[in-house]
Amino acid sequence: MDKWQIFTPDTYVEKMLDIIGYSGDAILDKTVLENSCGSGNILVKVVERFIYEALNKKYSKYDIVKLLSKNIVGFEIDKEVREECIKNLNKITERFSLPEVHWTIYETDYLLYETGERFDFIIGNPPYITYQELNNEQRKVLKNNFISCQKGKFDYCYPFIEKSIKSLNEDNGKLIYLIPSSIFKNVFGRNLREILKPDISEVYDFRNIKIFEKALVSASLIYVDKTKKTNTLEYVNVFEKERVILPKNELGEKWNFVDSKKITKNGSFRLGDYFKISNSVATLLNEVFVITDFEEVNSKFIKSGQGYLIEKEVLRDAASPRSKAYSRKEAIIFPYYFEDGKLLHFTEKEFLEKFPKAYEYLWDNKQKLLKRKSDRSSQWFEYGRSQALQYMNQPKLLLSSVITHQVNVYKLGKNTIPYSGFYLIPKKNLDLDFAKEILESSGLFEYISIKGISASGRSLRFSVTDFLDYKF
Repeated sequence: MDKWQIFTPDTYVEKMLDIIGYSGDAILDKTVLENSCGSGNILVKVVERFIYEALNKKYSKYDIVKLLSKNIVGFEIDKEVREECIKNLNKITERFSLPEVHWTIYETDYLLYETGERFDFIIGNPPYITYQELNNEQRKVLKNNFISCQKGKFDYCYPFIEKSIKSLNEDNGKLIYLIPSSIFKNVFGRNLREILKPDISEVYDFRNIKIFEKALVSASLIYVDKTKKTNTLEYVNVFEKERVILPKNELGEKWNFVDSKKITKNGSFRLGDYFKISNSVATLLNEVFVITDFEEVNSKFIKSGQGYLIEKEVLRDAASPRSKAYSRKEAIIFPYYFEDGKLLHFTEKEFLEKFPKAYEYLWDNKQKLLKRKSDRSSQWFEYGRSQALQYMNQPKLLLSSVITHQVNVYKLGKNTIPYSGFYLIPKKNLDLDFAKEILESSGLFEYISIKGISASGRSLRFSVTDFLDYKF
């Protein structure tokens, strides 16, 4: 299945139609848009409800067919999927012995097409495509045409939400979308949140609930209602069965959906003023630099699982949150050296002469290394990014960017290189034990549980900034 086509389970379609109020005879003169309709999971339920109401009001079959063609609109860019959608819609009309309907299902990109219409109901599940999965031309077009895409690494659903809101009937339009929950806290989603804020009415958070069988994404329903002019937002945590009314002016840059009265007040010392927390080193090819399977040969060499000899002098202990959690011993090639506390680089000739075995191993992987999108200043046998390198020659703490039940903190020695997660070092006269105590405190866990973006299951993803801004 293409990632563009993650279809909405029937149970959630019914919930969406109930929340948006698509029921009763009032729907018979209302227009409906599904702008990424796939094989018709949502439109099938829309058509079913419409036909039941029309028959109940004694509409003729001719009038029903005419209204279905006129009032229900869909977009699907994939020809085969569009044809499947029409087949599924025809099965519904055939069940009711209706004449053939000329469905208004456009085979084009909704984002690039202008119908000129305003709709009473917009119901959908926009494509779940990340910025990294868009090509450069797509990024450029979206950035030039949508406010929500003007900053940073936007997701493909952002312009769908933005354009859908503009496509609503200004007086009584209603929208319900099943979207990734990350839009509420992603730093690049700020413009989108500002677009949503005036008219969003309700959010249903399905964290810890797996909606899509083939997609690991935490999802939420957003309900936009042009008929309600309200300064509050109703937030529902479906799993916890919690409901809270929040003033929109207290949502902040990131929407944490927590009643400000219930947030524990922390101290006045910002963690980032006393400790540096940053992303670990970025080799951009861990499979080459990190040696996970090896044996010691003698005091000078190790032998990798692939049979390469590598000088111990060019190796350092390696660490990631996963390797520490499972007590795995790993090594990493560190093609640099420190002198008087400063990070220095080898020339290629120096590296070859000093570490011929390590050079041979890296040379055999040179084509892979050259394909990295490395810093311009990086040599082919060095790490792809220079970030963090100058801070590595000292004791440090390691923590993961994804946390489930608690914050696990690992103490690393001077010679250990973290290649995944975040590392922490002191900026002022405070020791690492004190930092570890803060990171493992219940206060910090409560704080980041609010700040985190749902990853999968009960896991939450965090940014460096989330930790830096904590006050102890």
